[in-house]
Amino acid sequence: MNSSQLTQIRTYLLDKKLPIDIVVEVYDHFTTQISELQKEGGLNFEEAFDQVKDSWKDELKLYWDGSWNLNDNSKFLRKMYLSINLGVLKQMFIYGGMVLISLFLMAQLTSAELFSYLLTAAMVLFTFLPPIQYLRHRDDFDLAKKYNKYVLTYYQHSPAIFFSSFAVLIPNIDRIFNNSPTVFSVFRFMQPEYSTDRFLFTFIVIIFLVFGNALIFITQKKYLTQIQKVKPFLIFLKPQA
Repeated sequence: MNSSQLTQIRTYLLDKKLPIDIVVEVYDHFTTQISELQKEGGLNFEEAFDQVKDSWKDELKLYWDGSWNLNDNSKFLRKMYLSINLGVLKQMFIYGGMVLISLFLMAQLTSAELFSYLLTAAMVLFTFLPPIQYLRHRDDFDLAKKYNKYVLTYYQHSPAIFFSSFAVLIPNIDRIFNNSPTVFSVFRFMQPEYSTDRFLFTFIVIIFLVFGNALIFITQKKYLTQIQKVKPFLIFLKPQA
């Protein structure tokens, strides 16, 4: 296939409103299938391209499915998003669960006073991990702004949402430290010193920080993985003027 024919394929896929990382994958499928039809079926490019488009027609057709999301999307994209979301949630629960188990073990091995410092430090560390990762890879994250006419990857909104964790941590950091003995007692299966309501609020804050930051960090990592696939394709896109 020549450059003009490859451009036709890219233009067709970009019109389907697919994120660029998914365009890259589908583009590979299109070129492979077209090449096979030309080689094995003796078709010319236009005939092979039309046949491949027809085979993908139902998957890439844009329509509103009647849900709260008013954007027109394809069946293929909806299936991809569902798979992505389930995968991210699974990882979030695994990593968040590992952190909670680590905190539980920490309570078994330390004193209540030391646990208070360690728990508070852990919450601060978890909250700072996403912005640290953002700063380390800022050039990659800024590509989404540079090419804001496109969705480079489904994960590209993750850099901004870590501010929500700071909004929870900052007003509650004293509460986490002061109520750490209660968390310590619960992890040790002892009678808490404070009321159940006081413990529950602190525990909810801790759960939010652990799982929320795990979600943000995982999403950022996936963004960085996907953006490497997108970079070679950027030469075909127009950056923001």
